[in-house]
Amino acid sequence: MSGRTHAMVPAAVAATLFNADPVLTLTAAAAGLAPDIDEPWSVIGMRLWFLAWWMKYVFGHRTVSHSLAMVATVAIVGIGALMPINMVVAVSIGLMSHLVLDAMSGGVQLWWPKKERWVLGRYPVYGGMDQLLLVLAMIVAVGCLLLRISQEVRTASDEGHQSANLIYLER
Repeated sequence: MSGRTHAMVPAAVAATLFNADPVLTLTAAAAGLAPDIDEPWSVIGMRLWFLAWWMKYVFGHRTVSHSLAMVATVAIVGIGALMPINMVVAVSIGLMSHLVLDAMSGGVQLWWPKKERWVLGRYPVYGGMDQLLLVLAMIVAVGCLLLRISQEVRTASDEGHQSANLIYLER
């Protein structure tokens, strides 16, 4: 799938699970791009080209960085580094969604170092399925964001009324 879909799908999942917390939503989106560090022409690969070329040369594309071993390693390191558990979950959401999305567009070596590929489909990058998932993820993410904003406005409004009542009662 495309980089934009790899970012939006985990953002939508995180926004749903974490009440559109901006830090956790953006963390999941960024983590959704991370596995493509093994592809020099990806969003992250173009920024870290030296690492991307090395990863592609040594391991190949959709191998170690697209495996459950990588997801587990990152989660264990995050927990060991005493990251907040919500942050570890957001990163894991991003990484796992990337694996599922790439399995839909040709497959990944989920059980790396085994060579067997886990394939959920052969949908083309930037094709109809990619665009559908992108639009649905955008709808969910924006919906969650609007819901959070309305809750915060309502809370601020209620607090404002309470402050006004206290001032009135003090007189």
